Amino acid sequence: MSLWLERCTTGYFQLFGLACGWSGSRLGRLLGSTFLLIILIELANEIVNYFKGALPHGEPLSTYFVKTIQTVNVAYKMVHSWIVLTALFECKRFRRLLEQLPLVRSTSFIYRHLVLELVLAGWGLNLILVEYNTGGLYLESLQFAFSLQAVRARYLQVTLMVDRLDGQLEQLHHRVVTRATDYKTLRCEYAHLAKLSRSLSRLYGLSLLQLNILCLGDCIILCNVYFMVEYLKTMPGTWFVFAQTTYIVLPTLVKISTLCAACQRCVAKSKHLQEQLKDRPGQTSSDRSQIEGFALQVMQDPIQFDVCGIYHLNLQTLAGMFFFILEALVIFLQFVSLVRP
Repeated sequence: MSLWLERCTTGYFQLFGLACGWSGSRLGRLLGSTFLLIILIELANEIVNYFKGALPHGEPLSTYFVKTIQTVNVAYKMVHSWIVLTALFECKRFRRLLEQLPLVRSTSFIYRHLVLELVLAGWGLNLILVEYNTGGLYLESLQFAFSLQAVRARYLQVTLMVDRLDGQLEQLHHRVVTRATDYKTLRCEYAHLAKLSRSLSRLYGLSLLQLNILCLGDCIILCNVYFMVEYLKTMPGTWFVFAQTTYIVLPTLVKISTLCAACQRCVAKSKHLQEQLKDRPGQTSSDRSQIEGFALQVMQDPIQFDVCGIYHLNLQTLAGMFFFILEALVIFLQFVSLVRP
């Protein structure tokens, strides 16, 4: 990744409260911390106002679904508040992790996701302008879109860190295949990469768990909008409603899929390194002993990314999430058939 691209992504994360400080100087960290505190105070105020608010009036069933959507909306703000707190109190750990994961070469993968972020930001601003022209809820829509985009940007932040680790693992694999001579140094480098993968899991694990739960909340919003449009007739089935629900559901699914694929690719390289070591002949008995020890180290200390020790981030986990969403959708449709007017 080039230096200007690194600065652009860093500024993007700082804008949404995912990182602290505009620079490494003391003044930069102070300004960044002040900005995060302002975001945190505003989010806390929105959450308190939600719990103080009264239930909307109307039919009981319609009121229930409106309240459900509002609850999912405030859940985004609560997760964003947690991310801001993490950025404040884990600032040193984050900077130390960045120093241990230096810049790698820019790939089309990074540029595609930066373009996706810009498209999502433009999409959200257009929806806010349309909703302001129709209902006049400009500030409320802007606050919700800001929290939603910040929550999604957390996926991008973790993905870029995994991509840096993947680049270092690829360099290590290249040295093992081409000119492996000092296996002791290579083993130390691999142990360092395995330690970094565990540091990534500890730093972002709880946030990712919350984001994955919100992914299910996105599907709840989709099901509720479908029910209110199709059966209760409380909302018009216009293109604007479709654009809103797509803006909530589809990008989150794409981001979590990309993150799981990036983690799967990094883990697969670790397993491929172990296979290469097993097939590598040694010139002397000492070399063969070091190769066997290296392969045993890779097997016993694999590179993997877990979420609070509950599950690992890979394509298998992604498939399980999709099957769970489909099962929940079937249960929802059965519920719809029971309460259908």
